[in-house]
Amino acid sequence: MADILFVNGLVLTQEDHTPEAQALALRQGRIVAVGASAELRRLAGAQTKVIDLDGRCLLPGFHDSHVHLGQYGFELSQVELDGTATMEEGLARVAERAAQLPKGQWLLGSGFALQRWGRTSVSKTDLDAVSRDHPMLLTSQDHHSSWANTLALEKAEVNRLTRDPPNGRLVRDASGEPTGLLLEHATALVRRAIPKPSRDEIRAALRQAGERLASYGITTVHHMAYEPADNWREMASLASEATFPLRLWACIPQEELEHALALGLATGQGGEHFAVGGAKFFTDGALGSGTAWMLEPYANSANYGMEVHGPEVLRARFPLAIEAGLVPVTHAIGDAANRSVLDALEATRSLWQGVGMRPRIEHAQHVSRDDIARFGDLGLIASMQPVHLTFDMDVIRNALPGRASRAYAMRSLSDAGALLAFGSDTPVASPDVVVGLKAACHRANSQGEVLTPAERLSPKEALAAYTRDAAAAIGWEHRSGRLRPGFDADLVIVSHDPRESLDGLEVLSTMKAGRWTYRGAFQPEA
Repeated sequence: MADILFVNGLVLTQEDHTPEAQALALRQGRIVAVGASAELRRLAGAQTKVIDLDGRCLLPGFHDSHVHLGQYGFELSQVELDGTATMEEGLARVAERAAQLPKGQWLLGSGFALQRWGRTSVSKTDLDAVSRDHPMLLTSQDHHSSWANTLALEKAEVNRLTRDPPNGRLVRDASGEPTGLLLEHATALVRRAIPKPSRDEIRAALRQAGERLASYGITTVHHMAYEPADNWREMASLASEATFPLRLWACIPQEELEHALALGLATGQGGEHFAVGGAKFFTDGALGSGTAWMLEPYANSANYGMEVHGPEVLRARFPLAIEAGLVPVTHAIGDAANRSVLDALEATRSLWQGVGMRPRIEHAQHVSRDDIARFGDLGLIASMQPVHLTFDMDVIRNALPGRASRAYAMRSLSDAGALLAFGSDTPVASPDVVVGLKAACHRANSQGEVLTPAERLSPKEALAAYTRDAAAAIGWEHRSGRLRPGFDADLVIVSHDPRESLDGLEVLSTMKAGRWTYRGAFQPEA
């Protein structure tokens, strides 16, 4: 007999041969049957909880294929600058938080975007005018630059004598004094002065992140590394518990490959709820900070962006990752960065194909038309974040004129044979899956402007990138992303058939391993 039986609904299985059903039966955290309501009612015993969906739509739980989980959890309680239209509006939010904090306590926030504010730079003096009693560090929306006040720089001992770190830059004034704007790895120079959170604080942030993500119908996340080791340790501990709202596939930084090789740490190790992910590489920066590595310079400048882990690093360390059993997972936003990764993967093709690996390129935002076919030829995963295009349009238009056809080429990459896996890059952007689906299918920003309509996906295709194809991207195609007997009972109930319309689509409830992780407008007792 089933533990839980869903009947009288629209069950979207994500199976090609039987895409729809009416009912679904669960037992001990797994799916045991999919079919017609009348047929599956035979599995209802005295202890079975029968849930009438009353026409609502049930799907596999969503994957978010690119998150920074601990960072997201902490930023939920920090100053939020997303959506602020001007620097003055952002500073007002900072001032409001500063008034609530004891003198000397760090003030942290995120979400500022120079292009949204109509500015080319910011200064520590702007923050000093708000408060000189609190060290402040604010992270940009793309998380590839940050903004510090004078007290924060003093506490971190960052001054005119401080050298730029590898793969980072302190923006300086004409006299050589740091202005407070920090690019890429320069942020670490200030972040090191912030007191480390306690174990309890880390776990609280992770729980908050898990609960919030579950409210969007998400049951599995692919964590992209580059957080403190304490965060990873607590993720592994918490996510291994059946009661945690998410399953977790967690990458490690490529800088730790030697340690992973020595310890035997490899992709896929772990249990049903937590598994080791791949080795995360960073080829370049981000478009919003002007550090995405481009084949041609940004408009009206000599700036080509910033090369982080360049071709030499990739060619030298991809083989080490493969030897360690860790799939290469590589951040590449600019078209030069993507070409660099493709070149390195082509050069090491026999190594990773020989052991059955399927490498991922994270973001794949700007790809030369000459390189799109290479994704399919190599059989790569394009792990993309559709929501980013909604706030990148102004930058693409102004900084990359004439290059819109290279941006977020989801249709072209899919047609070329790349496997699309969708996510959000939260906390860079909202992890709301409905917002991501609309971005992939409509490719429009809040003003109704559309980016390259020929690259739109259908809702069916976009759903696959959040479910079955995202599961395949981490080797879980045998257990996740579809509604099939034997698969994990990870489910989301939404208001209506998203294939028909995304307008008004609402996540009503979420379940992981047969346990409710979110009960919204639909609150069945089970």
